[in-house]
Amino acid sequence: MQSRKRFYAVPLIILLLILGGWGQVGHRIINENAVLSFPFQMKAFLNWADQLASHASDADNRKNSDPSEAPKHFIDIDSYAEFVSTGRISRDYDSVVALHGQSFVLNEGILPWAIIAAEDTLTAVFKRQDWNKAVLTAADLGHYIADAHQPLHLTKNYNPGGLHSRYESTMIGKYAGQIKYNGDSASYITDIPDFVFSTIYANYKYVDSLIQADKQAIAFAGDTKSDAYYQKLWELTGTFTDSLFSSASNKLASLIYTAWVNAGSPLPATSGVIDNINSDFGYRLDQNFPNPFNPATLIKYKIPELSFVKISVYNIQGIKVKDLVSEEKSAGEYSIRWNSNDNYNRQVASGIFICCMTAGNRTLTRKMIYLK
Repeated sequence: MQSRKRFYAVPLIILLLILGGWGQVGHRIINENAVLSFPFQMKAFLNWADQLASHASDADNRKNSDPSEAPKHFIDIDSYAEFVSTGRISRDYDSVVALHGQSFVLNEGILPWAIIAAEDTLTAVFKRQDWNKAVLTAADLGHYIADAHQPLHLTKNYNPGGLHSRYESTMIGKYAGQIKYNGDSASYITDIPDFVFSTIYANYKYVDSLIQADKQAIAFAGDTKSDAYYQKLWELTGTFTDSLFSSASNKLASLIYTAWVNAGSPLPATSGVIDNINSDFGYRLDQNFPNPFNPATLIKYKIPELSFVKISVYNIQGIKVKDLVSEEKSAGEYSIRWNSNDNYNRQVASGIFICCMTAGNRTLTRKMIYLK
Protein backbone atom coordinates (compact mmCIF):
# COMPACT_ATOMS: atom_id res chain seq x y z
CA MET A 1 0.00 0.00 0.00
CA GLN A 2 1.34 3.44 -0.89
CA SER A 3 2.15 5.75 1.96
CA ARG A 4 -0.49 8.45 2.25
CA LYS A 5 2.30 11.00 2.67
CA ARG A 6 3.06 10.71 -1.03
CA PHE A 7 -0.26 12.35 -1.83
CA TYR A 8 0.77 15.63 -0.21
CA ALA A 9 2.62 16.57 -3.40
CA VAL A 10 -0.18 15.79 -5.85
CA PRO A 11 -2.71 18.37 -7.07
CA LEU A 12 -5.13 19.66 -4.45
CA ILE A 13 -8.21 18.13 -6.04
CA ILE A 14 -6.78 14.62 -5.60
CA LEU A 15 -5.80 15.39 -2.03
CA LEU A 16 -9.31 16.57 -1.21
CA LEU A 17 -10.83 13.45 -2.72
CA ILE A 18 -8.63 11.22 -0.60
CA LEU A 19 -8.63 13.17 2.64
CA GLY A 20 -11.89 15.06 2.35
CA GLY A 21 -13.81 13.36 5.13
CA TRP A 22 -17.51 13.04 4.37
CA GLY A 23 -17.39 15.59 1.57
CA GLN A 24 -19.03 18.97 1.96
CA VAL A 25 -22.55 17.53 2.14
CA GLY A 26 -21.73 15.03 4.86
CA HIS A 27 -19.78 17.48 6.99
CA ARG A 28 -22.59 20.03 6.80
CA ILE A 29 -25.13 17.44 7.96
CA ILE A 30 -23.02 16.31 10.91
CA ASN A 31 -22.21 19.82 12.11
CA GLU A 32 -25.71 21.22 11.67
CA ASN A 33 -27.35 18.32 13.49
CA ALA A 34 -25.10 18.69 16.53
CA VAL A 35 -27.28 21.47 17.98
CA LEU A 36 -30.17 18.98 18.21
CA SER A 37 -28.32 17.39 21.12
CA PHE A 38 -27.47 20.58 23.00
CA PRO A 39 -28.88 20.45 26.54
CA PHE A 40 -31.43 23.03 27.62
CA GLN A 41 -28.74 25.04 29.41
CA MET A 42 -27.16 25.73 26.00
CA LYS A 43 -30.33 27.09 24.41
CA ALA A 44 -28.49 30.33 23.65
CA PHE A 45 -26.28 28.40 21.21
CA LEU A 46 -29.01 26.90 19.04
CA ASN A 47 -28.33 29.65 16.52
CA TRP A 48 -24.95 28.03 15.89
CA ALA A 49 -26.52 25.52 13.50
CA ASP A 50 -26.08 27.60 10.35
CA GLN A 51 -22.51 28.67 11.13
CA LEU A 52 -21.44 25.18 12.14
CA ALA A 53 -22.78 23.96 8.81
CA SER A 54 -21.39 26.74 6.64
CA HIS A 55 -17.90 26.40 8.17
CA ALA A 56 -17.93 22.60 8.29
CA SER A 57 -15.30 22.27 5.56
CA ASP A 58 -13.01 25.13 6.59
CA ALA A 59 -10.46 22.60 7.81
CA ASP A 60 -10.36 20.94 4.40
CA ASN A 61 -9.97 24.30 2.68
CA ARG A 62 -6.87 25.08 4.78
CA LYS A 63 -4.95 22.15 3.33
CA ASN A 64 -3.99 24.24 0.33
CA SER A 65 -2.24 26.90 2.42
CA ASP A 66 -1.26 25.09 5.62
CA PRO A 67 1.03 22.03 5.18
CA SER A 68 0.40 20.98 8.79
CA GLU A 69 -3.36 20.55 8.22
CA ALA A 70 -3.59 17.37 6.13
CA PRO A 71 -2.31 14.90 8.80
CA LYS A 72 -5.04 16.10 11.18
CA HIS A 73 -7.75 14.44 9.09
CA PHE A 74 -6.80 10.77 9.38
CA ILE A 75 -4.89 8.14 11.30
CA ASP A 76 -3.70 4.90 9.72
CA ILE A 77 -4.21 3.16 13.03
CA ASP A 78 -3.42 -0.28 11.61
CA SER A 79 0.08 0.90 10.66
CA TYR A 80 0.92 0.66 14.37
CA ALA A 81 2.15 -2.81 15.32
CA GLU A 82 0.80 -2.44 18.85
CA PHE A 83 -2.68 -1.74 17.50
CA VAL A 84 -2.56 -4.84 15.32
CA SER A 85 -1.54 -6.96 18.30
CA THR A 86 -3.56 -5.35 21.11
CA GLY A 87 -6.17 -3.12 19.48
CA ARG A 88 -4.74 -0.04 21.21
CA ILE A 89 -2.01 2.56 20.95
CA SER A 90 -0.78 5.07 23.52
CA ARG A 91 -3.06 8.08 23.88
CA ASP A 92 -0.08 10.32 24.72
CA TYR A 93 1.32 12.01 21.62
CA ASP A 94 4.84 12.46 23.01
CA SER A 95 5.00 8.79 23.98
CA VAL A 96 3.96 7.69 20.51
CA VAL A 97 6.55 9.98 18.92
CA ALA A 98 9.24 8.68 21.28
CA LEU A 99 8.40 5.11 20.28
CA HIS A 100 7.92 5.55 16.52
CA GLY A 101 9.52 8.86 15.56
CA GLN A 102 7.97 12.15 14.47
CA SER A 103 8.13 11.34 10.75
CA PHE A 104 6.24 8.05 11.16
CA VAL A 105 3.53 9.60 13.34
CA LEU A 106 2.90 12.50 10.96
CA ASN A 107 2.93 10.19 7.96
CA GLU A 108 0.29 7.94 9.54
CA GLY A 109 -1.89 10.87 10.62
CA ILE A 110 -2.63 12.66 13.90
CA LEU A 111 -6.45 12.79 13.85
CA PRO A 112 -7.09 11.85 17.52
CA TRP A 113 -4.64 14.45 18.80
CA ALA A 114 -6.14 17.06 16.46
CA ILE A 115 -9.53 16.44 18.10
CA ILE A 116 -8.04 16.73 21.58
CA ALA A 117 -6.22 19.96 20.65
CA ALA A 118 -9.37 21.47 19.12
CA GLU A 119 -11.28 20.62 22.31
CA ASP A 120 -8.65 22.40 24.41
CA THR A 121 -8.81 25.43 22.13
CA LEU A 122 -12.61 25.52 22.30
CA THR A 123 -12.49 25.50 26.10
CA ALA A 124 -10.03 28.41 26.04
CA VAL A 125 -12.10 30.57 23.68
CA PHE A 126 -15.27 29.83 25.67
CA LYS A 127 -13.43 31.13 28.74
CA ARG A 128 -12.56 34.31 26.84
CA GLN A 129 -16.16 34.52 25.63
CA ASP A 130 -14.88 35.01 22.11
CA TRP A 131 -18.11 33.79 20.53
CA ASN A 132 -17.07 34.15 16.89
CA LYS A 133 -13.86 32.19 17.46
CA ALA A 134 -15.80 29.64 19.51
CA VAL A 135 -18.21 28.72 16.73
CA LEU A 136 -15.39 28.52 14.17
CA THR A 137 -13.37 26.29 16.49
CA ALA A 138 -16.44 24.14 17.10
CA ALA A 139 -16.91 23.82 13.33
CA ASP A 140 -13.32 22.57 12.98
CA LEU A 141 -13.84 20.21 15.90
CA GLY A 142 -16.92 18.91 14.09
CA HIS A 143 -14.90 18.31 10.95
CA TYR A 144 -12.29 16.26 12.79
CA ILE A 145 -14.80 14.22 14.80
CA ALA A 146 -16.67 13.54 11.55
CA ASP A 147 -13.45 12.30 9.96
CA ALA A 148 -13.08 9.95 12.94
CA HIS A 149 -16.43 8.45 11.91
CA GLN A 150 -15.37 7.79 8.32
CA PRO A 151 -13.84 4.28 8.51
CA LEU A 152 -11.52 4.85 5.55
CA HIS A 153 -9.87 7.71 7.46
CA LEU A 154 -8.73 5.18 10.05
CA THR A 155 -6.84 2.65 7.93
CA LYS A 156 -3.79 2.44 5.69
CA ASN A 157 -6.08 0.74 3.16
CA TYR A 158 -7.94 4.02 2.80
CA ASN A 159 -8.76 4.00 -0.91
CA PRO A 160 -9.19 0.42 -2.17
CA GLY A 161 -10.10 0.57 -5.84
CA GLY A 162 -11.15 4.22 -5.55
CA LEU A 163 -13.82 3.45 -2.93
CA HIS A 164 -12.96 6.45 -0.72
CA SER A 165 -14.67 9.20 -2.70
CA ARG A 166 -17.41 6.89 -4.01
CA TYR A 167 -18.50 6.18 -0.46
CA GLU A 168 -18.03 9.46 1.36
CA SER A 169 -18.93 11.90 -1.42
CA THR A 170 -20.89 10.40 -4.30
CA MET A 171 -23.01 7.96 -2.30
CA ILE A 172 -23.68 10.47 0.47
CA GLY A 173 -24.60 13.07 -2.14
CA LYS A 174 -27.20 10.69 -3.54
CA TYR A 175 -28.65 9.47 -0.25
CA ALA A 176 -28.13 12.38 2.16
CA GLY A 177 -31.90 12.85 2.41
CA GLN A 178 -32.22 9.43 4.06
CA ILE A 179 -29.85 10.28 6.91
CA LYS A 180 -32.00 11.12 9.93
CA TYR A 181 -31.08 12.33 13.40
CA ASN A 182 -33.45 13.43 16.13
CA GLY A 183 -30.89 14.55 18.70
CA ASP A 184 -29.87 12.19 21.50
CA SER A 185 -28.87 14.13 24.61
CA ALA A 186 -25.26 15.31 24.84
CA SER A 187 -23.14 14.01 27.72
CA TYR A 188 -20.37 15.54 29.79
CA ILE A 189 -17.08 13.80 28.98
CA THR A 190 -14.77 13.17 31.94
CA ASP A 191 -11.84 11.72 29.95
CA ILE A 192 -11.39 13.36 26.54
CA PRO A 193 -8.47 11.19 25.29
CA ASP A 194 -10.29 7.98 26.21
CA PHE A 195 -13.45 9.28 24.55
CA VAL A 196 -11.59 10.13 21.34
CA PHE A 197 -9.56 6.94 21.03
CA SER A 198 -12.53 4.74 21.95
CA THR A 199 -14.45 6.41 19.12
CA ILE A 200 -11.69 5.60 16.64
CA TYR A 201 -11.38 1.99 17.78
CA ALA A 202 -15.14 1.50 17.52
CA ASN A 203 -15.39 3.00 14.03
CA TYR A 204 -12.34 1.17 12.68
CA LYS A 205 -14.39 -2.01 12.92
CA TYR A 206 -16.47 -0.88 9.93
CA VAL A 207 -13.50 -0.91 7.52
CA ASP A 208 -13.88 -4.55 6.49
CA SER A 209 -17.68 -4.25 6.23
CA LEU A 210 -17.33 -1.26 3.93
CA ILE A 211 -14.77 -2.91 1.67
CA GLN A 212 -16.86 -6.08 1.47
CA ALA A 213 -19.98 -4.05 0.64
CA ASP A 214 -18.10 -2.36 -2.21
CA LYS A 215 -17.11 -5.73 -3.65
CA GLN A 216 -20.70 -6.96 -3.47
CA ALA A 217 -22.03 -3.79 -5.08
CA ILE A 218 -19.53 -4.13 -7.94
CA ALA A 219 -20.46 -7.77 -8.43
CA PHE A 220 -24.13 -6.81 -8.49
CA ALA A 221 -23.86 -3.82 -10.85
CA GLY A 222 -20.84 -4.77 -12.91
CA ASP A 223 -19.32 -1.29 -12.48
CA THR A 224 -18.69 1.48 -9.96
CA LYS A 225 -20.51 4.34 -11.66
CA SER A 226 -24.09 3.27 -12.26
CA ASP A 227 -27.13 4.01 -10.13
CA ALA A 228 -27.38 0.26 -9.57
CA TYR A 229 -23.94 0.25 -7.95
CA TYR A 230 -24.72 3.13 -5.61
CA GLN A 231 -28.15 1.78 -4.75
CA LYS A 232 -26.61 -1.55 -3.74
CA LEU A 233 -23.76 0.17 -1.86
CA TRP A 234 -26.28 2.21 0.11
CA GLU A 235 -28.41 -0.87 0.72
CA LEU A 236 -25.40 -2.64 2.21
CA THR A 237 -23.90 0.28 4.14
CA GLY A 238 -26.81 2.63 4.81
CA THR A 239 -27.67 1.32 8.26
CA PHE A 240 -24.21 1.67 9.74
CA THR A 241 -23.53 4.87 7.77
CA ASP A 242 -26.62 6.48 9.29
CA SER A 243 -25.41 5.30 12.70
CA LEU A 244 -21.98 6.82 12.08
CA PHE A 245 -23.52 10.16 11.14
CA SER A 246 -25.73 10.16 14.23
CA SER A 247 -22.82 9.25 16.46
CA ALA A 248 -20.67 12.00 14.96
CA SER A 249 -23.32 14.67 15.58
CA ASN A 250 -23.95 13.49 19.13
CA LYS A 251 -20.26 13.25 19.99
CA LEU A 252 -19.66 16.72 18.57
CA ALA A 253 -22.46 18.07 20.78
CA SER A 254 -20.94 16.30 23.79
CA LEU A 255 -17.50 17.75 23.07
CA ILE A 256 -18.91 21.27 22.69
CA TYR A 257 -20.98 20.88 25.85
CA THR A 258 -17.95 19.59 27.79
CA ALA A 259 -15.76 22.49 26.65
CA TRP A 260 -18.51 24.93 27.62
CA VAL A 261 -18.92 23.41 31.09
CA ASN A 262 -15.14 23.31 31.65
CA ALA A 263 -15.00 26.98 30.70
CA GLY A 264 -17.52 27.86 33.42
CA SER A 265 -20.70 27.70 31.29
CA PRO A 266 -20.56 31.30 30.00
CA LEU A 267 -23.54 32.70 28.10
CA PRO A 268 -23.73 35.46 25.50
CA ALA A 269 -25.14 38.71 26.85
CA THR A 270 -28.19 38.35 24.59
CA SER A 271 -29.05 34.83 25.72
CA GLY A 272 -32.27 36.01 27.36
CA VAL A 273 -34.38 34.42 30.09
CA ILE A 274 -36.73 31.49 29.65
CA ASP A 275 -40.35 32.55 29.97
CA ASN A 276 -42.87 30.63 32.02
CA ILE A 277 -45.81 30.90 29.63
CA ASN A 278 -45.11 27.54 28.05
CA SER A 279 -43.95 25.70 31.14
CA ASP A 280 -46.31 23.70 33.30
CA PHE A 281 -45.07 21.61 36.26
CA GLY A 282 -41.92 20.56 34.46
CA TYR A 283 -43.48 20.22 31.02
CA ARG A 284 -41.98 22.77 28.68
CA LEU A 285 -42.22 23.75 25.03
CA ASP A 286 -39.53 26.21 23.94
CA GLN A 287 -39.85 28.83 21.25
CA ASN A 288 -38.67 27.42 17.95
CA PHE A 289 -35.38 28.69 16.56
CA PRO A 290 -34.90 30.40 14.21
CA ASN A 291 -38.19 32.27 14.17
CA PRO A 292 -39.09 33.49 11.57
CA PHE A 293 -37.62 30.58 9.62
CA ASN A 294 -37.14 29.23 6.10
CA PRO A 295 -37.37 26.33 5.45
CA ALA A 296 -36.48 24.54 8.70
CA THR A 297 -36.70 25.31 12.39
CA LEU A 298 -35.72 23.59 15.63
CA ILE A 299 -38.24 22.84 18.40
CA LYS A 300 -37.05 21.77 21.86
CA TYR A 301 -39.24 20.42 24.65
CA LYS A 302 -38.99 18.82 28.07
CA ILE A 303 -41.10 16.31 29.98
CA PRO A 304 -40.58 15.52 33.69
CA GLU A 305 -41.84 11.93 33.64
CA LEU A 306 -42.76 9.07 31.33
CA SER A 307 -45.50 10.49 29.10
CA PHE A 308 -47.17 10.02 25.76
CA VAL A 309 -46.14 13.06 23.75
CA LYS A 310 -47.96 14.47 20.76
CA ILE A 311 -46.48 17.45 18.92
CA SER A 312 -48.22 18.76 15.81
CA VAL A 313 -48.06 21.82 13.60
CA TYR A 314 -51.29 23.61 12.59
CA ASN A 315 -51.85 26.51 10.25
CA ILE A 316 -53.67 29.63 11.42
CA GLN A 317 -56.99 28.14 10.27
CA GLY A 318 -56.50 25.23 12.66
CA ILE A 319 -55.78 22.65 9.93
CA LYS A 320 -53.09 20.14 10.85
CA VAL A 321 -49.99 20.47 8.67
CA LYS A 322 -47.66 17.91 10.21
CA ASP A 323 -47.36 15.48 13.14
CA LEU A 324 -43.82 15.78 14.48
CA VAL A 325 -43.96 13.47 17.51
CA SER A 326 -46.49 10.84 18.52
CA GLU A 327 -44.97 8.37 20.96
CA GLU A 328 -44.22 7.60 24.59
CA LYS A 329 -41.14 9.39 25.90
CA SER A 330 -39.10 8.99 29.07
CA ALA A 331 -38.39 12.03 31.23
CA GLY A 332 -35.86 14.30 29.57
CA GLU A 333 -35.15 17.09 27.13
CA TYR A 334 -35.76 16.51 23.41
CA SER A 335 -35.62 18.35 20.12
CA ILE A 336 -37.18 17.94 16.72
CA ARG A 337 -36.56 19.79 13.48
CA TRP A 338 -39.49 20.72 11.24
CA ASN A 339 -38.69 21.26 7.60
CA SER A 340 -41.58 23.05 5.91
CA ASN A 341 -40.74 21.23 2.68
CA ASP A 342 -41.52 17.88 4.30
CA ASN A 343 -45.21 17.83 5.19
CA TYR A 344 -47.21 15.06 3.58
CA ASN A 345 -45.95 16.17 0.14
CA ARG A 346 -47.92 19.41 0.29
CA GLN A 347 -46.45 22.84 -0.26
CA VAL A 348 -46.66 25.13 2.76
CA ALA A 349 -47.40 28.80 2.18
CA SER A 350 -45.74 31.54 4.20
CA GLY A 351 -47.57 32.56 7.33
CA ILE A 352 -48.20 31.89 11.00
CA PHE A 353 -48.26 28.33 12.34
CA ILE A 354 -49.03 26.93 15.77
CA CYS A 355 -46.85 24.24 17.34
CA CYS A 356 -48.96 22.31 19.84
CA MET A 357 -47.57 19.84 22.39
CA THR A 358 -49.87 17.58 24.41
CA ALA A 359 -48.30 15.53 27.22
CA GLY A 360 -49.29 14.57 30.74
CA ASN A 361 -52.83 15.96 30.25
CA ARG A 362 -51.30 19.35 29.50
CA THR A 363 -51.32 21.34 26.27
CA LEU A 364 -48.63 23.89 25.43
CA THR A 365 -48.40 25.99 22.29
CA ARG A 366 -45.97 28.22 20.41
CA LYS A 367 -46.52 30.59 17.49
CA MET A 368 -44.10 30.09 14.58
CA ILE A 369 -43.61 32.30 11.53
CA TYR A 370 -42.57 30.85 8.18
CA LEU A 371 -41.26 33.36 5.66
CA LYS A 372 -40.32 32.36 2.12
